[in-house]
Amino acid sequence: MARATVTNRTSSRRALIDAAVEEFAEKGYEATKVSDIAERAGVTTGALYAHFEGKLDLLMATLGLTSVADFWQKVGAAATLPWSEARVELSRSLAQKPDARALLLLDTIVLARRDEEVATRIRAGMHTYVEVLKKATDAGVQAGVIDPALATGDLASLFAALTFGLLVLECVGADRPSHEALALLTDLLLQAGGAQQDEEPGPLARIRSRSDVAERARDRLHAAINDAAADGYSLRRIGAAAGVSHERVRQIITDTT
Repeated sequence: MARATVTNRTSSRRALIDAAVEEFAEKGYEATKVSDIAERAGVTTGALYAHFEGKLDLLMATLGLTSVADFWQKVGAAATLPWSEARVELSRSLAQKPDARALLLLDTIVLARRDEEVATRIRAGMHTYVEVLKKATDAGVQAGVIDPALATGDLASLFAALTFGLLVLECVGADRPSHEALALLTDLLLQAGGAQQDEEPGPLARIRSRSDVAERARDRLHAAINDAAADGYSLRRIGAAAGVSHERVRQIITDTT
């Protein structure tokens, strides 16, 4: 009996959230009535209030702002993965097209400009996102898996801005960055190292991580030097741009072709 009651409550809550997404998407938050959500979900208004404080509480639940959003959950989980897997997981999360619930967030932001209570709830949700990302980043740093290019707070804000920007692009039907571009951006921002040795202490793992990042940067520099040479630029001009002698440029081209 108790198990059946819990299952029914969970089912009713899920039905209410799904109904709210549809109502808010069709009519907008302000025009939607609590009774319409309950009717669409197939429950009474009283049952709705047994799960949620009111329409605003239900709106926050549809956005995922009452808990950690899916992307940030994946950030936390990715911190425990080998970087070759983690970068794919993070970039895939960014590249994934947002669903109706995510797109509702933009409507809610517009509403927040007129309703301070809504704005307060959104700020609280964003604070949760930032804290999760900071913890995940700190865990990755301690393990020597990543060596972020930015301070944790700035990194969290930048990922939040990127996530919102992708939502805007989706709403207006503009082209989104490719999965490969997002993977490279994630790699550059988090500056991840290669495979970590078992039981390797954090300080040594960070050295390994920074060495791997420097090696990848060197490879990209050498590729750019070869491209410039192929385009007909002189070795002296290429060397001046790279901060090395033209003899060194000649050696790089010889070694990499």
